[in-house]
Amino acid sequence: NAVDTSETSALAATISRVRLAARRAELGIQGELVGVFVGGLYPDKRLEFLVEAADSIRARMPDFELIVVGGGEHHPLIRGLAADRSWITVTGPRFGVDKIELMALARVFMMPGDVGLAVLDAGAARLPTVTTAFPYHGPEIAYVENNRNGLIVPDWNSPEAYADAVVGLLRDPARLAEMAAAAGRTAESFTVEAMATRFAEGVLLALDAQPATA
Repeated sequence: NAVDTSETSALAATISRVRLAARRAELGIQGELVGVFVGGLYPDKRLEFLVEAADSIRARMPDFELIVVGGGEHHPLIRGLAADRSWITVTGPRFGVDKIELMALARVFMMPGDVGLAVLDAGAARLPTVTTAFPYHGPEIAYVENNRNGLIVPDWNSPEAYADAVVGLLRDPARLAEMAAAAGRTAESFTVEAMATRFAEGVLLALDAQPATA
């Protein structure tokens, strides 16, 4: 399963430092260590968990900030949680180059709850995904290879364990760079074109298996 990430990859490669500096100023982002969440805002995304973990990260890394991009039934919830946390930016839904620029401000893609196709967008933006062993992921969780292109925290009920994983990654620039590159390669492998080719091959194989009719 895949989404068309070609636009994400192309746009991410063209965003200038000047443009990113302008977006940082526009959003009031002061820190250099930024995490981003991009997705639907609904219960299985575990936004309260995300913020609790972010609090722990911020306590240890005062330069940490979080951007939350998306819409859904829990938009009021994340707005409320961010109200007294000036270092959390909630943007609502964003699309196209606007969304990609926001992702380009970050160093890690933070999604402790349900992981779906957003993991490929993250990879196209060269962001390793940090998630948990949440038992209700979409099938796309298979694209996250622990300690290669992202992290899967085993204790999915512990915001502190999740925070430990993010802090450890942000404090290790070489490891972070390796994971970012691997995340990009994953996005390049799981494309809409490859999905269509595999689907067509499956149909042809199924037709070959059919008995001949008179």
